[in-house]
Amino acid sequence: MLCAGGAVVDLKIRFTAPSVVGTSNPGAASTALGGVARNVAENLSVLGIPVGLLSAIGDDAPGSVLLAELRSRGIGTDHVAVLRGQSTAQYVALLEPDGELTMGAAAMAVLDLITVEHLIAAWPSEGWVFCDGNLSSAVLSEALSRGRSYGTSVAFDAVSTHKVVRLPRELTGLALLSCNRDEAQAWLAHHGRTVPGDDPALASALLDAGAGSVLLTRGSHGLVVAGPDLLTELPAVPASPVDVTGAGDALIGGTLAALIQGADLVSAAKAGAERAARTVESELSVLPS
Repeated sequence: MLCAGGAVVDLKIRFTAPSVVGTSNPGAASTALGGVARNVAENLSVLGIPVGLLSAIGDDAPGSVLLAELRSRGIGTDHVAVLRGQSTAQYVALLEPDGELTMGAAAMAVLDLITVEHLIAAWPSEGWVFCDGNLSSAVLSEALSRGRSYGTSVAFDAVSTHKVVRLPRELTGLALLSCNRDEAQAWLAHHGRTVPGDDPALASALLDAGAGSVLLTRGSHGLVVAGPDLLTELPAVPASPVDVTGAGDALIGGTLAALIQGADLVSAAKAGAERAARTVESELSVLPS
């Protein structure tokens, strides 16, 4: 499997008391590797799926650390571009004492330098391709086009309301779309579509736009799973959150691993939800097992 998109150095700051806007807040800091595509790739590798990463990093110390750690975790790096004069992407997460995200800040301009040519060179002859919303509109359009042309199963995670609109209006060629309610509404609105109603209606609208299947995530309210002749709501897996960072990556990674291993969509989504629940109970962004 190929994962294409963000490879990032994460800085997490957890406040020691509930945050107060407009002033300095005491907290404890930790550094880890992140990025949606990188996290999904590591989840897949841990779950026994051979995986390579397509991304871009700077020729700096954080980039060197990223490369070494990717290789040590069994993730292929042949298509990680090291770009001279660029800074490796960084993400800062500000967390409340209970682990809930207060605010995130992303400095990821280097990821905009991933090109259509990079994608074409990395495209596998078989298997799945996972793309995240850090990729440009041009790269995502090429991925869906190649999904249609070559029959490759393409999966996509929205990342944010700002980035989901990079998906083209026509979603044919996209085998699996993972997003939350706000991201679904942002994409639909961007393309001039209004869908009144509940979350199942949103998921159905994404299917109507061409997506082969949809995971519409709803946090503590579980998720909607939609596909051909399928529309069901799954309850959230009980969890005691410690740190929510990486939960969405665990969900899609666990789901994809199960699909590749032959599970049906609902069973795969349940496996992904279970992995996400266990991830939020850990301080790690990716569980080691």
